[in-house]
Order: sequence, then C-alpha cells, then structure tokens
Amino acid sequence: MTINKTTAWMLAARPRTLPAALAPILLSQSLALSHENFSVTLALLILVCALSLQIAVNIANDLFDFQNGIDDPDRLGPPRAAQSGWLTVSELKTGLLLALLVSLISGIGLIACGGWIFAVLGVLSIGAALAYSAGPLPLASNALGEITVFLFFGLLAVLGSYYLQTTKLSWSAWIAAIQMGSLTAAIMLVNNLRDIPTDSRAGKRTLAVKLGTDNSRHLYYGLLLLPFGLLLLDSSTHTSLAWMALLPTIVMIRILSDRHGRVLNRQLAQTALLCLVFSVLRSLDIWISLL
Repeated sequence: MTINKTTAWMLAARPRTLPAALAPILLSQSLALSHENFSVTLALLILVCALSLQIAVNIANDLFDFQNGIDDPDRLGPPRAAQSGWLTVSELKTGLLLALLVSLISGIGLIACGGWIFAVLGVLSIGAALAYSAGPLPLASNALGEITVFLFFGLLAVLGSYYLQTTKLSWSAWIAAIQMGSLTAAIMLVNNLRDIPTDSRAGKRTLAVKLGTDNSRHLYYGLLLLPFGLLLLDSSTHTSLAWMALLPTIVMIRILSDRHGRVLNRQLAQTALLCLVFSVLRSLDIWISLL
C-alpha cells in the first residue's frame, strides 16, 4: 500500500493513542479550575507538552522497534511507518527530534512557572520517552511499559499539572492521578496482549508476555474497574456522570474474551476512548459542581 507523507506522519504519530495524553491533562486542569490564579495559557502549554511527548514516544517506538527487528511481516497491530517503508529511519529520527524539541520548548515555560523540580521531571519524561523503546534495556521490552505509563501519564501528568496551577496537591488530585494511570496502563496492556505471539518470537519480554494471555486479561479487567472503585473514595466532587462510563466498561470486559489477534486493535482504540470519556465525565461533574 502506497500513501503520501502526510498520512504516513499521521500514522506514525498514532492519533488513536493521544487520549492517553489528553485525558489526564483535561481532568487535572478541571480539578484546578476553581483555583483563583488558574491560567488558561498555562493549561494549553501543559497540553502541548504532554501531547508532544506522547507523539515522541510513538515515533520512537516505530523507529526503534524497526531497528531492533521487533516489527516483522506477521505484526498484528496497525501498520508501522518504518516497517511499511512509508518513512525512512532518517525521517523518523528528524520527526522524533522535532517532537522532543516542542516538548522541550513548552517544558521551559512549565519550568518558569513551577521551578527547578519541573526541570528534573522534564528530563525524566524525555528520558522515559526514549528509554521506552531504545537503549540497552528498553522499558517496553522488560515488562516495565505499563508501570512507566502509570507513573508518567497518571501520577506525573495529573499531579504535576495540577500543582503547576495550584502549588499544592489534594486528595482528589491523587485519586484522579491513579484513575488516569490505571486507564492509560490498560491501553498499554491491551496493546501488548495483542502482540504476545510476535513479541515472544522477537524476544520482547513485555508484561503481557511474562503474565500470559489469561493473567493479562485479568489484569486488564482490574485496571478498567479500579477507577470506579476510587470514585467511592472521593467525596469532594459529584460523581454521578462518571458512573455512566461503567456500563461500556463492563461491555468491554465481556467482549475481550471473544477478541484475539488483529481484532484487539479495536479493543485498543476503545480503551483509549474509554479513558477520554471517563476524564470528560469526571470533568463535567467538576464543572457542574462549580456552577
């Protein structure tokens, strides 16, 4: 299949995974909205930084998995730009550098607002983006992908961006951070569940490979349900709307057992959408409570 460069870059950026970056920022900024010094400009800067880091992770994964021989013709996931020949290694390296540059420039603004600690967090975030697929011990190949996503797209994304707006942390922010970390980790897990056969052959020891199919599915169920259990612990905001996401969650848990191979690409997209929907519903609850 031949495609143009614009489409190739869109596929390399993997827009279906971007809710993993958008959802935590939306929820954290909704929680911070009542703060008297809330800044829309700062919120947008946080979002740009988060999205550019997510895109950098995606491009790096495309690039380094190709170079390490992990992507092969039997790959079950969506087509990769390098593997398909749509983008060269050189082009992907350039795209990766540009994505990291955008995150660095926007991150400088965050450092100016939050101080030196955000310089440290920025270095760790960029390091994790590269170490996810590259280096002598890639995180994704050593069963650390899900915990990395939980930490950076859950705890760091929510707590860090909430702190930038409020200069404090709250119980609600911690709960939201764990909820987002759980759902974004579920996105990663179902991706790796799909790739167990090809990752095993390539020597990529993801958490799903180590756990096996059945245990990975059970962990996925738990990651989807944990955010709803945590709703019961947060008395500071209304949660009626957020519970509306429980029914589609139960449906997704039920149908996973009937999905295998490439059909899990649909489960991956739906898990990412669920993460965003949960964030939107929780945010709506917060906005309504402020009226």
